[in-house]
Order: sequence, then structure tokens, then C-alpha cells
Amino acid sequence: MDPVNSFVLAPIGELHLPPDAHPTKGALMRQTSRLAKAGVVVEGGIVSFVGSAAGAISHAPRLDRIDLGKFLVTPGLIDCHTHLSWAGNRADEFVRRSLGETYEQIAAAGGGILASARAMEAIAIEELTASIVARCDLLADLGTTTIESKCSYGLTPEASLKELRAIQDAAAQADQTVVTTYMGAHAIPSGETREQFIKTLLETMIPAASKTSRFNDVFCEEGAFDVEESRTILEAGIRHGMRPKIHSDEFNALGGTEMAVSLGAVSCDHLLQVTESGIRALASGNSVAVTLPGTALYLDKQYADARRLIDSGCAVALGSDFNPGSCQIPSMAFAMGLAVSKMGMTPEEALTAATVNAAAAIDEPSGTLSIGERADICVWPCSHLEEMIYEFAFIRPQMVFVAGERVV
Repeated sequence: MDPVNSFVLAPIGELHLPPDAHPTKGALMRQTSRLAKAGVVVEGGIVSFVGSAAGAISHAPRLDRIDLGKFLVTPGLIDCHTHLSWAGNRADEFVRRSLGETYEQIAAAGGGILASARAMEAIAIEELTASIVARCDLLADLGTTTIESKCSYGLTPEASLKELRAIQDAAAQADQTVVTTYMGAHAIPSGETREQFIKTLLETMIPAASKTSRFNDVFCEEGAFDVEESRTILEAGIRHGMRPKIHSDEFNALGGTEMAVSLGAVSCDHLLQVTESGIRALASGNSVAVTLPGTALYLDKQYADARRLIDSGCAVALGSDFNPGSCQIPSMAFAMGLAVSKMGMTPEEALTAATVNAAAAIDEPSGTLSIGERADICVWPCSHLEEMIYEFAFIRPQMVFVAGERVV
């Protein structure tokens, strides 16, 4: 009997792998490896061989073998930015935006994040957990093998703890790895002053969230939190062992990117309005530039200038930003296609952005299928990477493995 989660994939029509650098910056993002008639051996859920088909077969002649001679194989896709935990929906806002209202106008009128916050307060934890598990299942079907989920709509201590608990309970049931980011600093809740809420956030919510959250995120934007407030919030997370992240330069360039890089942020996300100063900070620092093209499409905004970010030497990642208000697009393959068609990235850069750089943006040691790495693998019903990108609007993987276990 074969060991659990052990098998040979050979021959593979095209095995396409990103660079090993973690993260990969600038021009190195294009230096992917394209292997024809390739083979991968997985033993106990871990990659033990990568190379030729003949080499893989001889490396483990007794293991079951899957013939993928007509297919593309990549590492599992990594979604480093989602708001996967939400209640209700905001379909009415989608229609209102289509008729001319802006995201900012809807938020100022009590909609947007505050609408999701009200729904979060009302939902039972069991229902919330089940909805998160269902979304994880959807993402698995689309090829996402590692997910970052933000706790971002519970804006009271009680709702925040409920949301965190639901994410943890869902993570225990999901097929994928689920990484939790705390984002209590998403909006000022109704009925509270700015000063009161930030005090509660610093003294109560962030300390409680630090027990289960790897990162602390903040929405640095007009109408949300300014640069100095964002600095205070991120520094509080650092004191409690949470690495900083930031939503910055989405609608307005306030200087949040530069501030977050100075604090050692693991990533700066959105960047639609990033300035030359912000780009220089990202290029010289260690923060990953996370771009979210699905949100730009959904909100009809300009796309982040990924071409300029890469050419300036930044490490660029892709995320879906799957959330109830500004992006109902869960597919990372779709994000890759938008990155190529709208943001000036090459297919190779898009693969790097959706694997190794996305892993770096959530401090996960995965994304390359290197020997010794967890066997998170996607098998695509096409012959090469360019065809996958070409079919981005509808393509789904033929098979998905997480730690060597076939989940699709």
C-alpha cells in the first residue's frame, strides 16, 4: 500500500514554477521555470522530487502514478488578501454604483463597511462559520490552496471575538491553510466617536485578537484612518506580536505606504494611487506590494500600475480581495488574467505574484513546489501557462492537491 498522500505526477505536459526567492523582486519575477515532459514526486504530502518524467518514475517506482501529459501543472494559488468572513450581502450597493453613486458616497451614507458591520453583529456564529467554510470550498474549486482571511467587519469587541472564533472554527474544517489577519481598524462604528473607538481598539480589541491573528491591518484612507492614527494602530499590534499590514493608496495617496514600510509591514495592499515616494519605499524595503485587480474592475477604478512597480524593483503579489461590497470575484486565475490584460504584467510575473510573492505577503513558506515543501498543486485543463491566462474568465483546475491530499 502506498504511503498516505504519496504519488507520482508524470509525465506532465508543462510544469511551470516560479522562482525560489521569497519574495521575488523586479525583473526576477519573470524568471520562472518551464519544464516539458516533467515529473513531480510527493511523499507523505511533501515534494520529494522535481525534474524529468523519467527521473520521477525512477525516483519512486512503486508509487501510484498519474499521467498528466496533456496538462499544465503549477503550484497551488495563494490568495493573500480576502475578507472571507462576512454576513448578508450588499447587492443593493452594486446597483446603486451602477446608477452613478460612488463607493465613497455610499459609505458616507452609512452603507459599505458599516452595513456589513451591522450584519456581522446580527448573525449567529454557527451560520457565519458555515458560510466561511462554503467560501473556502469555492476557492479550493478555483485552485486556491492557501487563504488569508481578514477579521474586518466585527467592529465591537463582542462582534470581533465572534468573527475571530468563526474564522478559527472554519479554518479547522477547510481543506486549505487559512491565515488570519485582524482588521478591527476598518471603519468607525456607528454611535462611537473616533477617539472612543481607537481607545477600545488599542486597549481591548487588538490584545484579544493577538491570540489568534498573525497580522494587524488598518484601512488608511480618507473617511477611515489617517496616517498617524494608522501608525498608532499598527504599533499597538506590533507590541502584541502582530506583524503590520495596511490598506493604502486605494482612493487617495496619504503616505500610508511609506509609513507602513518604515514599520516593517509584511505587505501594503491596493496601491491604485501609489506615488513615486511609495514605490521607492516598497522597492527599497521588505514589504510586498499586493495588487487587487478584481476590486478595480468591480468598482470601475483605475488599476494599480503593476508594470511600474515591477520595473522599479518591487515584489508584487496578487490577491482577490473577495468581499461583500467591493469585489465579488473569488478566482485567483481571474486576478492573474486581469493582471496581464489590464496591469501590464507578463504571464510569468502573474504566476510569481499569485504564488511565491503572495506567500511572502502572508509570511507563508510555500508557493514554489521546491523539494521539502508542502505539496500544494494545481492541474489545469490546458497545455501551457499562456493558455491558462487566455482562458482566465472561466478556467478551473482539473485537480487540486493540498499537502498531497486531492481536494478537487
